[in-house]
Amino acid sequence: MIIKTIILGIVQGLTEFLPISSSGHLAVLEKYFGITEPVVLATFLHFGTFIATLVFFAKPIGELLKGAFKGEKQSINYILNIIIGSVPIVIFALLLRTQIEQTFKDMTVVSIFLGITGLVLIMTMLFKKSNKRVHVFSALIIGLAQMFALFPGISRSGMTISAGLFLKTSPEESFKFSFLLSLPAILGANILGLKTISVIDNPISILIGMFFSFIFGLIALSILRRLVHKYFHLFGIYCLVVSILILFFK
Repeated sequence: MIIKTIILGIVQGLTEFLPISSSGHLAVLEKYFGITEPVVLATFLHFGTFIATLVFFAKPIGELLKGAFKGEKQSINYILNIIIGSVPIVIFALLLRTQIEQTFKDMTVVSIFLGITGLVLIMTMLFKKSNKRVHVFSALIIGLAQMFALFPGISRSGMTISAGLFLKTSPEESFKFSFLLSLPAILGANILGLKTISVIDNPISILIGMFFSFIFGLIALSILRRLVHKYFHLFGIYCLVVSILILFFK
């Protein structure tokens, strides 16, 4: 049980942040390796990556909150952009939650969506890097991109960072906004998950899994920050290869 939990923690930590789709990889683990992720464990693994995001971006988060309390317009606008970018995924999840959950069982759908993620990431090569910051319009578009990450195989970080790059937002800013935007979505999902939990079995095992998702989440964020400037598209090649392999072995 502990080995399985550690494996899921590592997979969650790496794939939640690297643009290769955590949901797609978890579907692969369940289908081909028989490794399932119970709701209780999934909730706490996501909480581990949520904490990793808070720790990794502690400085910009602190600056935003401090600036907002002081009434600084730039900080207030940035927080409003995060709120605006969070609206699409909330609406989409409420309207199509049942239909979305059904797609997780179809490996053909997972493969197709993973392939789409790969193509989107590779397309970022075609756009010249710029140094724009996030504004209201770009926040909404990036939020719409995040919305599609509810489907298995669609990478949340991949779609949001790509959207930012397409809109000429700087790679560093696209990276930062993508993960600050993830905080409300992950927190909301965790709260909903906690509401469904009545009993927690094997709490030690769950805490170990959460620890590994936290540590490997930090590692993934560090890797992605270094690669987002020049090598972001390489993750797209990986997604395409995995997509083809899923179809081949399906």
